[in-house]
Amino acid sequence: MDSGARLHAFLLLRYTLIIATAYLLLVEQDFATPSLLAGGLIALALATNVAFAQFPRRVTDSTRFAIVVIIFDTMWVTAALMSSGRFSADFFMLYFFLLLLAAVGENLRLIAVAACVVCGAYLYGHSVTGGSGDLWSSPSLIRVPFLFTTAIFYGHLVDRTRREEQRADSAEALNAQLQRTLAEFKILYAKAQEAERIKTEFLATVSHELRTPLTTLIGYTELLIDDSYGKTTGEQRGALQKVRASGRILQQAIGRMLDASRIDFGHEKLRCDEFELPDLLAELRAGLPDTPDVAVHWPDATDLPTLRTDEEKLRTILRNLLENACKYTRRGMISISTRWNRRADELEIDVSDTGVGIEPGEIEAIFEAFRQGGNRGDLATAGVGLGLYIVQRLTSRLGGEVRVNSTLGHGSTFTVCIPRLLHRGDAVAAGEPVSLAM
Repeated sequence: MDSGARLHAFLLLRYTLIIATAYLLLVEQDFATPSLLAGGLIALALATNVAFAQFPRRVTDSTRFAIVVIIFDTMWVTAALMSSGRFSADFFMLYFFLLLLAAVGENLRLIAVAACVVCGAYLYGHSVTGGSGDLWSSPSLIRVPFLFTTAIFYGHLVDRTRREEQRADSAEALNAQLQRTLAEFKILYAKAQEAERIKTEFLATVSHELRTPLTTLIGYTELLIDDSYGKTTGEQRGALQKVRASGRILQQAIGRMLDASRIDFGHEKLRCDEFELPDLLAELRAGLPDTPDVAVHWPDATDLPTLRTDEEKLRTILRNLLENACKYTRRGMISISTRWNRRADELEIDVSDTGVGIEPGEIEAIFEAFRQGGNRGDLATAGVGLGLYIVQRLTSRLGGEVRVNSTLGHGSTFTVCIPRLLHRGDAVAAGEPVSLAM
Protein backbone atom coordinates (compact mmCIF):
# COMPACT_ATOMS: atom_id res chain seq x y z
CA MET A 1 0.00 0.00 0.00
CA ASP A 2 1.44 3.39 -0.98
CA SER A 3 1.60 6.32 1.42
CA GLY A 4 -1.45 8.12 -0.04
CA ALA A 5 -3.71 5.09 0.21
CA ARG A 6 -2.39 4.35 3.72
CA LEU A 7 -3.24 7.89 4.94
CA HIS A 8 -6.70 7.68 3.37
CA ALA A 9 -7.43 4.38 5.15
CA PHE A 10 -6.03 5.80 8.40
CA LEU A 11 -8.34 8.84 8.31
CA LEU A 12 -11.43 6.77 7.37
CA LEU A 13 -10.73 4.38 10.25
CA ARG A 14 -10.44 7.34 12.66
CA TYR A 15 -13.82 8.62 11.46
CA THR A 16 -15.25 5.17 12.16
CA LEU A 17 -13.69 5.19 15.66
CA ILE A 18 -15.13 8.64 16.40
CA ILE A 19 -18.61 7.68 15.18
CA ALA A 20 -18.54 4.37 17.11
CA THR A 21 -17.47 6.12 20.31
CA ALA A 22 -20.20 8.75 20.00
CA TYR A 23 -22.81 6.09 19.26
CA LEU A 24 -21.85 3.89 22.22
CA LEU A 25 -21.84 6.86 24.57
CA LEU A 26 -25.37 7.76 23.42
CA VAL A 27 -26.58 4.18 23.82
CA GLU A 28 -24.94 3.84 27.24
CA GLN A 29 -26.80 6.95 28.42
CA ASP A 30 -30.12 5.98 26.80
CA PHE A 31 -29.57 8.59 24.05
CA ALA A 32 -29.37 11.38 26.58
CA THR A 33 -27.17 14.35 25.83
CA PRO A 34 -23.53 13.33 26.53
CA SER A 35 -21.43 15.20 29.02
CA LEU A 36 -19.64 18.34 28.00
CA LEU A 37 -16.27 16.57 28.33
CA ALA A 38 -17.32 13.69 26.04
CA GLY A 39 -18.78 16.07 23.48
CA GLY A 40 -15.66 18.22 23.52
CA LEU A 41 -13.39 15.19 23.05
CA ILE A 42 -15.42 13.93 20.08
CA ALA A 43 -15.36 17.40 18.49
CA LEU A 44 -11.61 17.64 19.05
CA ALA A 45 -11.08 14.25 17.41
CA LEU A 46 -13.12 15.31 14.38
CA ALA A 47 -11.18 18.55 14.08
CA THR A 48 -7.83 16.77 14.25
CA ASN A 49 -8.92 14.31 11.56
CA VAL A 50 -9.72 17.18 9.22
CA ALA A 51 -6.40 18.84 10.05
CA PHE A 52 -4.40 15.65 9.49
CA ALA A 53 -5.61 15.47 5.89
CA GLN A 54 -3.83 18.80 5.24
CA PHE A 55 -0.51 17.82 6.82
CA PRO A 56 2.55 17.38 4.55
CA ARG A 57 3.08 13.85 3.38
CA ARG A 58 6.55 13.66 4.96
CA VAL A 59 4.88 14.23 8.37
CA THR A 60 1.98 11.79 8.00
CA ASP A 61 4.26 9.07 6.61
CA SER A 62 6.49 9.03 9.70
CA THR A 63 6.14 6.39 12.43
CA ARG A 64 6.42 9.10 15.10
CA PHE A 65 3.27 10.80 13.79
CA ALA A 66 1.33 7.53 13.93
CA ILE A 67 2.48 6.81 17.50
CA VAL A 68 1.42 10.28 18.67
CA VAL A 69 -2.02 9.88 17.05
CA ILE A 70 -2.53 6.40 18.57
CA ILE A 71 -1.63 7.66 22.05
CA PHE A 72 -3.87 10.70 21.59
CA ASP A 73 -6.83 8.57 20.40
CA THR A 74 -6.35 6.10 23.26
CA MET A 75 -6.38 8.95 25.78
CA TRP A 76 -9.50 10.69 24.50
CA VAL A 77 -11.44 7.45 23.97
CA THR A 78 -10.56 6.29 27.52
CA ALA A 79 -11.47 9.72 28.92
CA ALA A 80 -14.80 9.67 27.06
CA LEU A 81 -15.59 6.16 28.34
CA MET A 82 -14.69 7.08 31.87
CA SER A 83 -16.90 10.19 31.69
CA SER A 84 -19.88 7.88 31.23
CA GLY A 85 -19.22 6.35 34.64
CA ARG A 86 -19.30 2.79 33.34
CA PHE A 87 -16.88 0.58 31.46
CA SER A 88 -19.17 -2.03 29.87
CA ALA A 89 -18.08 -4.85 27.58
CA ASP A 90 -19.38 -3.02 24.55
CA PHE A 91 -16.76 -0.36 24.94
CA PHE A 92 -14.09 -3.02 24.63
CA MET A 93 -14.68 -3.05 20.85
CA LEU A 94 -13.49 0.53 20.53
CA TYR A 95 -9.94 -0.52 21.39
CA PHE A 96 -9.89 -2.82 18.39
CA PHE A 97 -10.29 0.26 16.21
CA LEU A 98 -7.18 1.71 17.85
CA LEU A 99 -5.21 -1.43 17.04
CA LEU A 100 -6.51 -1.32 13.48
CA LEU A 101 -5.26 2.24 13.22
CA ALA A 102 -1.81 1.02 14.24
CA ALA A 103 -2.03 -1.89 11.79
CA VAL A 104 -2.59 0.50 8.88
CA GLY A 105 0.99 1.72 9.36
CA GLU A 106 2.32 -1.81 8.64
CA ASN A 107 5.02 -1.34 11.25
CA LEU A 108 5.73 -3.83 14.04
CA ARG A 109 7.07 -1.18 16.42
CA LEU A 110 3.96 0.96 15.94
CA ILE A 111 1.65 -2.00 16.59
CA ALA A 112 3.61 -3.01 19.73
CA VAL A 113 3.42 0.54 21.11
CA ALA A 114 -0.32 0.67 20.36
CA ALA A 115 -0.90 -2.71 22.06
CA CYS A 116 0.90 -1.55 25.21
CA VAL A 117 -0.95 1.79 25.27
CA VAL A 118 -4.38 0.21 24.64
CA CYS A 119 -3.90 -2.54 27.24
CA GLY A 120 -2.67 0.01 29.78
CA ALA A 121 -5.62 2.30 29.09
CA TYR A 122 -8.05 -0.63 29.35
CA LEU A 123 -6.65 -1.66 32.75
CA TYR A 124 -6.68 1.93 33.93
CA GLY A 125 -10.31 2.37 32.91
CA HIS A 126 -11.36 -0.77 34.81
CA SER A 127 -9.44 0.25 37.89
CA VAL A 128 -11.03 3.71 37.96
CA THR A 129 -14.64 2.79 37.14
CA GLY A 130 -14.76 -0.33 39.36
CA GLY A 131 -13.32 -1.48 42.70
CA SER A 132 -10.02 -3.20 43.06
CA GLY A 133 -11.73 -6.51 43.60
CA ASP A 134 -13.82 -6.02 40.48
CA LEU A 135 -10.67 -5.52 38.42
CA TRP A 136 -9.10 -8.89 39.28
CA SER A 137 -12.33 -10.84 39.38
CA SER A 138 -13.83 -9.34 36.21
CA PRO A 139 -13.97 -11.67 33.19
CA SER A 140 -12.99 -8.60 31.12
CA LEU A 141 -9.44 -8.96 32.42
CA ILE A 142 -8.78 -11.81 29.98
CA ARG A 143 -9.26 -9.34 27.14
CA VAL A 144 -5.99 -7.62 28.03
CA PRO A 145 -3.60 -10.48 27.12
CA PHE A 146 -5.87 -11.31 24.18
CA LEU A 147 -5.54 -7.77 22.87
CA PHE A 148 -1.79 -7.69 23.37
CA THR A 149 -1.07 -11.14 21.90
CA THR A 150 -3.32 -10.58 18.90
CA ALA A 151 -1.78 -7.21 18.16
CA ILE A 152 1.83 -8.44 18.44
CA PHE A 153 1.18 -11.54 16.31
CA TYR A 154 -0.54 -9.49 13.64
CA GLY A 155 2.26 -6.96 13.75
CA HIS A 156 4.81 -9.74 13.26
CA LEU A 157 2.95 -11.04 10.21
CA VAL A 158 2.61 -7.55 8.76
CA ASP A 159 6.28 -6.75 9.32
CA ARG A 160 7.43 -10.02 7.75
CA THR A 161 5.16 -9.49 4.76
CA ARG A 162 6.48 -5.97 4.33
CA ARG A 163 10.10 -7.15 4.43
CA GLU A 164 9.38 -9.88 1.89
CA GLU A 165 7.75 -7.32 -0.38
CA GLN A 166 10.77 -5.06 -0.03
CA ARG A 167 13.10 -7.94 -0.89
CA ALA A 168 10.91 -8.83 -3.86
CA ASP A 169 10.91 -5.20 -4.98
CA SER A 170 14.69 -5.05 -4.58
CA ALA A 171 15.13 -8.27 -6.54
CA GLU A 172 12.80 -7.00 -9.24
CA ALA A 173 14.63 -3.69 -9.41
CA LEU A 174 17.98 -5.49 -9.57
CA ASN A 175 16.69 -7.78 -12.29
CA ALA A 176 15.39 -4.78 -14.25
CA GLN A 177 18.77 -3.08 -13.86
CA LEU A 178 20.54 -6.23 -15.03
CA GLN A 179 18.23 -6.44 -18.04
CA ARG A 180 18.96 -2.82 -18.92
CA THR A 181 22.69 -3.39 -18.48
CA LEU A 182 22.52 -6.51 -20.64
CA ALA A 183 20.61 -4.65 -23.34
CA GLU A 184 23.18 -1.83 -23.27
CA PHE A 185 26.00 -4.39 -23.41
CA LYS A 186 24.42 -6.06 -26.43
CA ILE A 187 24.16 -2.71 -28.17
CA LEU A 188 27.79 -1.88 -27.36
CA TYR A 189 28.89 -5.35 -28.45
CA ALA A 190 27.01 -5.02 -31.74
CA LYS A 191 28.64 -1.62 -32.31
CA ALA A 192 32.05 -3.05 -31.48
CA GLN A 193 31.47 -5.95 -33.87
CA GLU A 194 30.42 -3.54 -36.60
CA ALA A 195 33.44 -1.34 -35.95
CA GLU A 196 35.72 -4.38 -36.10
CA ARG A 197 34.10 -5.49 -39.36
CA ILE A 198 34.52 -2.05 -40.90
CA LYS A 199 38.15 -1.89 -39.74
CA THR A 200 38.95 -5.33 -41.16
CA GLU A 201 37.18 -4.57 -44.41
CA PHE A 202 39.03 -1.28 -44.69
CA LEU A 203 42.38 -2.98 -44.11
CA ALA A 204 41.59 -5.65 -46.69
CA THR A 205 40.54 -3.07 -49.28
CA VAL A 206 43.54 -0.81 -48.69
CA SER A 207 45.96 -3.75 -48.67
CA HIS A 208 44.55 -5.12 -51.90
CA GLU A 209 44.73 -1.73 -53.60
CA LEU A 210 48.35 -1.27 -52.49
CA ARG A 211 49.60 -4.71 -53.43
CA THR A 212 49.35 -4.36 -57.24
CA PRO A 213 51.23 -1.05 -57.64
CA LEU A 214 53.78 -2.15 -55.04
CA THR A 215 54.46 -5.39 -56.92
CA THR A 216 54.95 -3.36 -60.08
CA LEU A 217 57.31 -1.00 -58.26
CA ILE A 218 59.43 -3.89 -56.93
CA GLY A 219 59.48 -5.54 -60.37
CA TYR A 220 60.77 -2.45 -62.14
CA THR A 221 63.33 -1.91 -59.37
CA GLU A 222 64.68 -5.41 -59.91
CA LEU A 223 64.85 -4.77 -63.67
CA LEU A 224 66.90 -1.64 -62.98
CA ILE A 225 69.23 -3.55 -60.67
CA ASP A 226 69.70 -6.20 -63.40
CA ASP A 227 70.67 -3.42 -65.88
CA SER A 228 67.66 -4.21 -68.09
CA TYR A 229 67.31 -0.49 -68.91
CA GLY A 230 70.94 0.34 -69.11
CA LYS A 231 74.07 0.22 -67.01
CA THR A 232 73.70 1.54 -63.43
CA THR A 233 76.48 2.86 -61.25
CA GLY A 234 77.43 1.32 -57.91
CA GLU A 235 75.80 4.19 -56.03
CA GLN A 236 72.59 3.85 -58.05
CA ARG A 237 72.57 0.08 -57.55
CA GLY A 238 72.91 0.55 -53.77
CA ALA A 239 69.98 2.99 -53.72
CA LEU A 240 67.85 0.64 -55.82
CA GLN A 241 68.64 -2.27 -53.52
CA LYS A 242 67.45 -0.20 -50.55
CA VAL A 243 64.25 0.63 -52.45
CA ARG A 244 63.73 -3.06 -53.22
CA ALA A 245 64.36 -4.07 -49.58
CA SER A 246 61.91 -1.45 -48.29
CA GLY A 247 59.37 -2.50 -50.89
CA ARG A 248 59.63 -6.12 -49.84
CA ILE A 249 59.15 -5.14 -46.19
CA LEU A 250 56.06 -3.18 -47.17
CA GLN A 251 54.87 -6.05 -49.38
CA GLN A 252 55.30 -8.42 -46.46
CA ALA A 253 53.26 -6.15 -44.16
CA ILE A 254 50.49 -5.83 -46.76
CA GLY A 255 50.44 -9.60 -47.22
CA ARG A 256 50.04 -10.09 -43.49
CA MET A 257 47.17 -7.61 -43.35
CA LEU A 258 45.43 -9.49 -46.15
CA ASP A 259 45.99 -12.79 -44.36
CA ALA A 260 44.61 -11.35 -41.12
CA SER A 261 41.55 -9.89 -42.87
CA ARG A 262 40.77 -13.22 -44.54
CA ILE A 263 41.00 -14.96 -41.18
CA ASP A 264 38.79 -12.39 -39.43
CA PHE A 265 36.20 -12.48 -42.21
CA GLY A 266 36.13 -16.28 -42.11
CA HIS A 267 37.12 -16.55 -45.78
CA GLU A 268 39.91 -19.01 -45.04
CA LYS A 269 39.20 -22.67 -45.79
CA LEU A 270 41.19 -25.64 -44.64
CA ARG A 271 42.43 -28.04 -47.28
CA CYS A 272 43.89 -31.33 -46.22
CA ASP A 273 46.79 -32.36 -48.50
CA GLU A 274 49.44 -35.04 -48.23
CA PHE A 275 53.01 -33.74 -48.29
CA GLU A 276 56.48 -34.15 -46.79
CA LEU A 277 57.80 -31.62 -44.30
CA PRO A 278 61.38 -31.58 -45.75
CA ASP A 279 59.97 -30.37 -49.07
CA LEU A 280 58.13 -27.55 -47.33
CA LEU A 281 61.26 -26.56 -45.38
CA ALA A 282 63.29 -26.52 -48.61
CA GLU A 283 60.83 -24.04 -50.14
CA LEU A 284 61.07 -21.82 -47.07
CA ARG A 285 64.88 -22.01 -47.11
CA ALA A 286 65.00 -20.89 -50.73
CA GLY A 287 62.71 -17.94 -50.07
CA LEU A 288 64.44 -16.74 -46.89
CA PRO A 289 66.66 -13.68 -47.55
CA ASP A 290 70.36 -13.98 -46.82
CA THR A 291 71.45 -12.47 -43.52
CA PRO A 292 75.28 -12.40 -43.25
CA ASP A 293 75.33 -11.77 -39.50
CA VAL A 294 72.78 -14.50 -38.70
CA ALA A 295 73.34 -18.22 -39.28
CA VAL A 296 70.24 -20.34 -39.95
CA HIS A 297 70.38 -24.04 -39.06
CA TRP A 298 67.84 -26.24 -40.86
CA PRO A 299 66.85 -29.73 -39.70
CA ASP A 300 67.28 -32.91 -41.70
CA ALA A 301 63.68 -33.98 -40.95
CA THR A 302 64.08 -37.22 -42.89
CA ASP A 303 62.65 -39.33 -40.04
CA LEU A 304 59.27 -37.61 -40.06
CA PRO A 305 56.15 -39.33 -41.42
CA THR A 306 54.01 -37.96 -44.23
CA LEU A 307 51.75 -35.10 -43.13
CA ARG A 308 48.09 -34.80 -44.03
CA THR A 309 47.08 -31.24 -43.15
CA ASP A 310 46.79 -27.83 -44.82
CA GLU A 311 50.17 -27.30 -46.45
CA GLU A 312 49.60 -23.63 -47.29
CA LYS A 313 48.54 -22.79 -43.72
CA LEU A 314 51.58 -24.56 -42.27
CA ARG A 315 53.83 -22.77 -44.78
CA THR A 316 52.36 -19.41 -43.69
CA ILE A 317 52.88 -20.27 -40.02
CA LEU A 318 56.53 -21.23 -40.44
CA ARG A 319 57.29 -18.34 -42.80
CA ASN A 320 55.94 -15.83 -40.30
CA LEU A 321 57.93 -17.39 -37.46
CA LEU A 322 61.15 -17.37 -39.51
CA GLU A 323 60.65 -13.80 -40.68
CA ASN A 324 59.90 -12.79 -37.12
CA ALA A 325 63.10 -14.47 -35.89
CA CYS A 326 65.17 -12.76 -38.61
CA LYS A 327 63.62 -9.40 -37.84
CA TYR A 328 64.54 -9.46 -34.14
CA THR A 329 67.94 -11.18 -34.41
CA ARG A 330 70.62 -8.70 -35.51
CA ARG A 331 73.41 -11.21 -35.17
CA GLY A 332 73.70 -14.72 -33.89
CA MET A 333 71.81 -17.85 -34.88
CA ILE A 334 68.35 -19.09 -35.85
CA SER A 335 67.64 -22.80 -35.65
CA ILE A 336 64.68 -24.92 -36.71
CA SER A 337 64.09 -28.34 -35.13
CA THR A 338 61.33 -30.89 -35.66
CA ARG A 339 59.93 -33.76 -33.60
CA TRP A 340 57.19 -36.32 -34.08
CA ASN A 341 55.23 -37.23 -30.97
CA ARG A 342 54.27 -40.80 -31.87
CA ARG A 343 51.98 -41.27 -28.91
CA ALA A 344 49.86 -38.23 -29.70
CA ASP A 345 50.59 -38.40 -33.45
CA GLU A 346 51.53 -34.72 -33.40
CA LEU A 347 54.23 -32.71 -35.13
CA GLU A 348 56.27 -30.26 -33.06
CA ILE A 349 58.38 -27.58 -34.76
CA ASP A 350 60.71 -25.24 -32.83
CA VAL A 351 61.93 -21.92 -34.25
CA SER A 352 64.63 -20.52 -31.95
CA ASP A 353 66.66 -17.32 -32.17
CA THR A 354 69.27 -15.45 -30.19
CA GLY A 355 67.53 -12.09 -30.58
CA VAL A 356 66.26 -9.46 -28.18
CA GLY A 357 63.85 -11.75 -26.36
CA ILE A 358 60.51 -10.89 -24.77
CA GLU A 359 59.63 -9.64 -21.30
CA PRO A 360 57.45 -12.15 -19.36
CA GLY A 361 54.59 -9.69 -18.96
CA GLU A 362 54.41 -9.06 -22.72
CA ILE A 363 54.21 -12.65 -23.95
CA GLU A 364 50.41 -12.71 -24.02
CA ALA A 365 50.23 -9.38 -25.85
CA ILE A 366 52.40 -10.41 -28.79
CA PHE A 367 49.69 -12.75 -30.10
CA GLU A 368 47.14 -9.91 -30.32
CA ALA A 369 46.58 -8.08 -33.58
CA PHE A 370 48.68 -4.92 -34.03
CA ARG A 371 50.51 -5.55 -30.75
CA GLN A 372 54.24 -5.90 -30.18
CA GLY A 373 56.40 -6.25 -27.11
CA GLY A 374 58.03 -3.09 -25.82
CA ASN A 375 61.54 -4.27 -26.70
CA ARG A 376 60.48 -5.69 -30.07
CA GLY A 377 59.12 -2.51 -31.60
CA ASP A 378 62.34 -0.51 -31.30
CA LEU A 379 64.03 -2.00 -34.34
CA ALA A 380 63.82 -0.23 -37.64
CA THR A 381 62.47 -3.35 -39.31
CA ALA A 382 59.52 -3.75 -36.94
CA GLY A 383 56.25 -4.51 -38.74
CA VAL A 384 52.59 -3.90 -38.03
CA GLY A 385 52.27 -6.59 -35.37
CA LEU A 386 50.28 -9.19 -37.33
CA GLY A 387 52.80 -11.99 -37.84
CA LEU A 388 52.33 -13.78 -34.52
CA TYR A 389 48.60 -13.04 -34.56
CA ILE A 390 48.35 -14.94 -37.87
CA VAL A 391 50.52 -17.75 -36.49
CA GLN A 392 48.30 -18.19 -33.45
CA ARG A 393 45.02 -18.07 -35.41
CA LEU A 394 46.14 -20.47 -38.16
CA THR A 395 47.69 -22.91 -35.70
CA SER A 396 44.41 -22.96 -33.82
CA ARG A 397 42.55 -23.63 -37.09
CA LEU A 398 44.80 -26.63 -37.68
CA GLY A 399 43.88 -27.97 -34.24
CA GLY A 400 47.19 -27.12 -32.60
CA GLU A 401 48.77 -24.59 -30.27
CA VAL A 402 51.74 -22.22 -30.05
CA ARG A 403 54.04 -22.09 -27.03
CA VAL A 404 56.71 -19.49 -26.24
CA ASN A 405 59.83 -19.70 -24.13
CA SER A 406 61.83 -16.50 -24.02
CA THR A 407 64.56 -14.82 -22.01
CA LEU A 408 64.98 -11.08 -22.35
CA GLY A 409 68.25 -10.31 -24.14
CA HIS A 410 68.99 -13.96 -24.94
CA GLY A 411 66.39 -14.94 -27.51
CA SER A 412 63.11 -16.79 -27.91
CA THR A 413 61.82 -20.20 -28.92
CA PHE A 414 58.39 -20.57 -30.55
CA THR A 415 57.01 -24.11 -30.61
CA VAL A 416 54.20 -25.01 -32.99
CA CYS A 417 52.39 -28.24 -32.13
CA ILE A 418 49.82 -29.52 -34.66
CA PRO A 419 48.18 -32.90 -35.33
CA ARG A 420 49.82 -34.89 -38.14
CA LEU A 421 46.37 -35.59 -39.56
CA LEU A 422 44.03 -32.63 -39.90
CA HIS A 423 41.09 -35.00 -40.09
CA ARG A 424 41.17 -38.69 -39.13
CA GLY A 425 38.23 -39.69 -41.33
CA ASP A 426 38.29 -42.36 -44.01
CA ALA A 427 38.83 -39.82 -46.81
CA VAL A 428 42.06 -38.53 -45.29
CA ALA A 429 43.26 -41.99 -44.38
CA ALA A 430 42.89 -42.87 -48.06
CA GLY A 431 44.99 -39.87 -49.02
CA GLU A 432 42.13 -37.87 -50.55
CA PRO A 433 42.12 -34.06 -50.14
CA VAL A 434 39.32 -32.78 -47.95
CA SER A 435 37.99 -29.21 -47.93
CA LEU A 436 36.67 -28.10 -44.55
CA ALA A 437 34.74 -24.84 -44.24
CA MET A 438 36.03 -22.62 -41.46
